This record gives sequence, C-alpha cells and structure tokens, in this order.
Amino acid sequence: MEDLPGGWYLEAALTLLEKGTGGLEEALARLGQGLGVDRAYLFRLEAQEGVWYATQLSEWARGGVEAQIHNPLLRRLPLVEAGYGRWLAHFLEGRTIQGKVASFPPEERPLLEAQDIQALLVTPVFLGERLWGFLGVDACREARSFTEEEVGLLKGLARVLALSLDLLERVRHLEEVLEKTPLYVLRFNPQGELLYANPAARGLPLALPLKAALEAPGEAVRVHTLGAEWTLLAIPGPGGEALEVLALGLDTREREEAERREALWQAFRINLLRVYETLMTEGLSESVYGLILEAAMASIPAAQAGSVTVLKEDGYYHFVAAKGYDLKALRQVRLGPEEPLSLTGHRQAQVFTQKDLGRFNARLDPKRRKIMEEAGRVREIRSILSVPVFLSGERKAFLYLDNFEREDAFGPLEVELAQAFASQLGLLLRRLELEGRVRHMAYHDPLTGLPNRLFFLEKLAYTKRGAVLYLDLDGFKLVNDLSGHGAGDEALLALSARLQGAVRPRDLVARQGGDEFLVLLNDLKGPEEAVAVAERLLEVVRLPLPVGGRVYHLSVSIGIALVEEGLGPGEVLKRADLALYRAKTEGKDRIAFYEEALQEKLREELELLEALRADLEAQRGFWLVYQAIVDLEKGTPVALEALLRWRVPPGVFIPLAERHRLIGPLGEMALRLALEEQPRHGLPVHLNVSPLELLDPGYPGRVAEMLEEAGLPPEVLALEVTETALTPDERGRDALRHLEILRTLGVRVYLDDFGSGYSSLERLAFLPVDGLKLGQRFTQALGTPPDPEGPAARVVAAVLALAQALGLPAVAEGIEDARVLAYLKSLGFRLGQGFFWGRPGVLS
Repeated sequence: MEDLPGGWYLEAALTLLEKGTGGLEEALARLGQGLGVDRAYLFRLEAQEGVWYATQLSEWARGGVEAQIHNPLLRRLPLVEAGYGRWLAHFLEGRTIQGKVASFPPEERPLLEAQDIQALLVTPVFLGERLWGFLGVDACREARSFTEEEVGLLKGLARVLALSLDLLERVRHLEEVLEKTPLYVLRFNPQGELLYANPAARGLPLALPLKAALEAPGEAVRVHTLGAEWTLLAIPGPGGEALEVLALGLDTREREEAERREALWQAFRINLLRVYETLMTEGLSESVYGLILEAAMASIPAAQAGSVTVLKEDGYYHFVAAKGYDLKALRQVRLGPEEPLSLTGHRQAQVFTQKDLGRFNARLDPKRRKIMEEAGRVREIRSILSVPVFLSGERKAFLYLDNFEREDAFGPLEVELAQAFASQLGLLLRRLELEGRVRHMAYHDPLTGLPNRLFFLEKLAYTKRGAVLYLDLDGFKLVNDLSGHGAGDEALLALSARLQGAVRPRDLVARQGGDEFLVLLNDLKGPEEAVAVAERLLEVVRLPLPVGGRVYHLSVSIGIALVEEGLGPGEVLKRADLALYRAKTEGKDRIAFYEEALQEKLREELELLEALRADLEAQRGFWLVYQAIVDLEKGTPVALEALLRWRVPPGVFIPLAERHRLIGPLGEMALRLALEEQPRHGLPVHLNVSPLELLDPGYPGRVAEMLEEAGLPPEVLALEVTETALTPDERGRDALRHLEILRTLGVRVYLDDFGSGYSSLERLAFLPVDGLKLGQRFTQALGTPPDPEGPAARVVAAVLALAQALGLPAVAEGIEDARVLAYLKSLGFRLGQGFFWGRPGVLS
C-alpha cells in the first residue's frame, strides 16, 4: 500500500473540482489506488414514495477484479427491503459503514459476498442537508481494516465531490432557468451587437434603446417597447465604463391575456360553486343542466344563447336545457345519434359557423326544422360553440353556446372554458351512473355477482310458501391453503354457477359471505320439493372441481327452514342456520331440517362450551382414567392407555373441542396429566392424538418440551393416531411428517382402530408407526364363542399376519370374554386390551 496521504488525495480532489462529474472515473481510480483497495465506486440514493433506492453510477476496479458496474442487482436496490436498513440509518446520521464483511449482520452478507467483497468502507455524500448518495471502496483480496486516517480521507473526498456536484447543479439550474423562462433575456456589447438571446427572445427585433443604459452604468433603466416592458442594465467594468448591457423583457400582451384568463376562470369557479351548492341541496334533476348552461354563459360573455342535449335510454338526444330559446318547443325534437348533431363527429369543443349550421339545417326533416325555427334555435346564429360530453367512451350529451353577431366570437379561451363546463356535465352523468352502480354493489356480492344477504332478506320478506336453504361448503379452506386465495375465488365462481344451474328459474341464489350461500325457494308445493332442490345442490357440489392445478372433491352441508306466517326474515334465516349446524355436527355433506329442539340443543352446547373454555383456562376439572394393555401370555399389564375425562362423556366434549378449535389445549392437558402421573405406575403410557393436533406444525416441539419438563425419556410415551389422520393428501402428508419427527425423538406411534380407515397395504408398509391396534369392532364381530370359519375371524387373522410380516406388534382391542381371549391367543396375538381385565379407572 502506498504511503498515506501521499499525492493521490490532492490529485483526486483537484480532478473533481476541475472536471466535475466528467473526472469522476479518474478520481475513483486515484482513490482506489491510493487506498490500495480493489474497487472504488459512487452510488446515487433516491427516496421514492418512502422507499430508498441505491444505484451504482461509476466504478473503478483493479485489474483481475470483476467490475460490478453492470450488475443488475445494483440498480434501484431498495435498501431497507434488501436488508440494508442499518446502512441507511448510518447514512442519514452522517456515519460511515466499514469493516470486514464476515462481521456484518447475516442479511447484509449474501449480496456483498457474491461480489467477493471481504471488507469495505463507505461514507455518505450530502448536498447541503440532503443525502445524495455514498462513496465507497472494497477489499476483495483480503479482509483488511481501515485506519481513522483512511476514513477521514474518504470523508474529505466525499465533501469535495459534494461541492463539485452542488456547483454543477447550480450551473445547470441557471442554464435551465434561462432556457425555460418566458422572460426575454438579451446581452449586448457596448456597440449594440447581440451576444446572447434565450429561446423566448430569439427572433425579436433588436431595436432597443441601449443609449440610456450606457450613459448610466449600474443603474436600471425601464422602457416599454416592442410590446414588452424592459429593464436595461449596463454592467460597469473596473474603470466604470460599460462592459455589456443586460436586457430583461416581459411581454405585456401575455400578462394582459393572463389577467383576462384569470378573470374568466375566476367567474367559472364562482359559477360552478353555485352549481355544486344547488346540487347538494336539491339533488340531481334536469334543472341542474339548466344551471350548468346559465353558469357557462355567465362565464363566457360571447355566448348569447345556448342549449343542452342528453342521450337518453330510448337512444335519442333530447333537449333538457335552453337559454334564449323556447325549451318547451325544443322538447318536441329528438335527434338520432347517426344524425349530424355534432356536425363533424368531433370529440372536443369546436366552433362552427353559419355556413356549417346551414348544412345541418338542410338535413333536418321539415317538421323538426319548423319546430326549431319557431323556437328560435337556428335563426341568426353566426357562430356556435359545440362541446360533446363523453362517458366511458360514449357520447352522452352536447353543450351548445351560440353567438348572433360574429363568426370569430369564440376564441381558444372560450373553447377551453366551454370544454370545462362540458366536463362538469360528464361528471354529473358519471354520478348518475355511479349511483346506479353503488345500488348494485349494495345488493350484490362483488366476487360472484350474486345477490348478497341484504338483497336476499328483502326478497325473503315478501316470500310466501317458500323455504330458505343455508349452505356451507365442507373443506373449502383446503383450496385456499393449498392453491391460494386466487384459486379460492376461482372455485367460488365455479360453484356459484353450479348452484344457480341446480335451482329452479323462480328461485334465488345469494352469497352470504366466505364459503356460505343462501337459496330462497319460492312457491313450494311442500317440503319434499325443498328436499329435491337441496339434493341436486349436494350432487353438483360433489362433482370434481379443477382449480389451481389441482382437482378438489368438496361437499356441502345444507340447513333448511320453511317460511311460516308471522316469522320475520331474520328469524327464518336463523332457523336455517341452526339446521345447518345440525347438518355439520351429524357428519357434513347432508341435509337437515330445522326443529324446535335445535334451539335448546344449541343453548346447551354454548353453555357447555363456555364451561370447557373456563376449565381449560383454569387448568381444572379434568382427570385421567387408565386401561391396561396386557401381555396375553402372562396376564400382566405392559402399558397403560390414558383416557381424559371431564364433567360430560368424552363422546360429547371431545367433538365439541374439535368443532371450536379447543382440541389443541385439550390434548396438551391430557399429555401433561399423563406425564405427571407416569412415575406413579412406571409403565409406558399410550395417549390418543386428534388429527387436528397433528396438523399443527408446533405439535412435535411441544411434546418434546413437555417430556423434558417432566424429566421422562421419550420411550415412555406412545401416541395413538387413527388412519383418518393419515389421508393420502396434503394434510395427511403434513401429519406424517410430524409423526416422523416424533419417532426421531424416540416417541412411539401406534396406528389405532386399524382397518376402519384409508390405509392400503402399500401405504401401510411406509407409515411411520411402531405398532397396530386392531379395532374392537373386529374383535367383537368374532362372536361368543368365536367362529374360526367366519369372515370376522379371517379378517382378524389377516391383520395379525400383516402386522407380523411388517414386524409390528399388534394389540387386540375390545376383549371382553375368556373364549375370545383364548382364540386370539391361539391365533398368535401377544397383546390385548378390554373390559375383560376391568373398566378404565383412576390410579389408586
């Protein structure tokens, strides 16, 4: 490395001051060589809509080191979003970023390491108080450090660069001002020869009275000539004589025109405000068009009469406002869109003369021409300002302003103002259209276009001899989870079309929200007709649904409530909702009718749910009972299955917890109790796991944490899962992955109630399980005494043979009789469970 500071710093600084940004590459080369680094560079920083972007502007790279100036990642790099929020914070505080890349935060390193940077030093560049960019150097061959002196030199060079950039911006700004200003800017030598003229002054005559300014150098002389006001100033030299004359001129005609424009626009604003005030107090009506016309004529003095025509639903233009004419007579006239109403089909405001109007008159039929003549519409008009009004690309109306004296009565300003008034007409029409759309939006679902709940309830209020079907899609969440909400919307659109196609023409399908729909059946002959429609709805929803690259098989649960005299729409809908609840609790994909008992049943369930929530939160009211898993040869327990108990039977509170997303806390409660009590009996403990628990990504971690808290080895715990938790789909694959994690920890897994689910022989060979439990329905089907030739005996023998072939222990559940026990032992079962050894009980 060269000695510091050496001559390189002064050379780099002078290069920037002398050449500005034109010497940037040369200065970077001197910087990089002087500091002995591998790259030197300059980045521009810009904030757009609250996001700071960095873009590399210039770079020097040592030979053999890959340059990054063309790296696309270094163009408009969003600093904070790319992980460089620390850099931005330092820069805004005027601080440097330096050091070895290996010590940087993890989010910063990938992009730096991809450029082979081992160490770097960067410092912000400020123009005044504004952060403009940053200047930096990279070390690619070694992870070096930078001294305070090197940091100071880089900061100093950044300040020199800022001075150069600031000077360049000021010069460019002055040049831009002179080139763009509407003022005339001229420079003359004392002999009157032109030295400079800005674009506004080029082409002007040069007959300016310079003599008065030359006689008084340094004093401003004001004159009015060439249609402008001039300020002349002779610039004095060292001896007092004039070196040159600066002339600044302002075109007064433009100012006067501007003043006229401002006066007219001010009148426009005042008159328009009056229109809006009327609109707010009186609402939309044809009288507003007349007010618009009056305001336009008041703002455009050349308009001596006028009218407004509007395209109505019958496809014709009708006169809706007139000033200076008989509107009552004009209302008898309607003009078709193909007629030359606009004379040339123009899209912007345009002026037409008496000759143009004559051609229009000649094409009218005698009857309409007579009406218009009697109304004064075509008499003595010398010029007409015609302004079409467009809405969504369609010509919806015309504003006409007439003058009876001059063909040139309407100039560019008048055309501009008339166009502005026509725009207000367009806004009024747009508002009318939007009000219609808003009404549609208020009563329709934005995704499917179906009527919404509000529309449905209004129709239901007038329905007699009808029924309400409340539909809830089963398994729809899976579509959103696997294919995204875009695919979910696509599925809802497809299902909406199916539902509409399955009902009768006089029925109404509406979207309640989410994956719920409502169907209003009108003019029912009896409940059986409602059932027929509901069954068709079940069938169309069951059809395969291809969306998002997958094919889904959904179903729907339907609650039905009949319309009864004296029941309000809300009450009928509530009954249908209760019936839907019954359909879902009974297994989904089915129909259920409202019954009076449902109300009481729902109230009881809600009370039970609140009690379950309260006891779970307080960790009280739960206990375990145990049923032994027995060695059939010895008759002694080898493990205990823990069964959670509460104030109501498990068949009541466990489905309740699953329906209301409490199964996770309930499962944790059972596991915690089982692990706390395990040391009292010293046997491995089996525990049932809900499929919903297995789908939780955090479940394996919680099991491991609770084992560690209890101080127990994983081998004491066996989790029993049903085949329904391991379905061959995405959810089943998630459950399998979590079971594999648990088995890796040392927890054993048993497939419970085997034979009642989805497992094929092929899948069973690859399931992560340590044993099988034969479902008690098979054991009980053996009979008493067992029939060795019966079908149940053959199934039980096959399950045992399968387990033995896979090397898995098999537990026969539901043993209640000595003869069944003897038969199972003769088959080769080594483990069993059932009431033969006693009912489940608490630990003594």
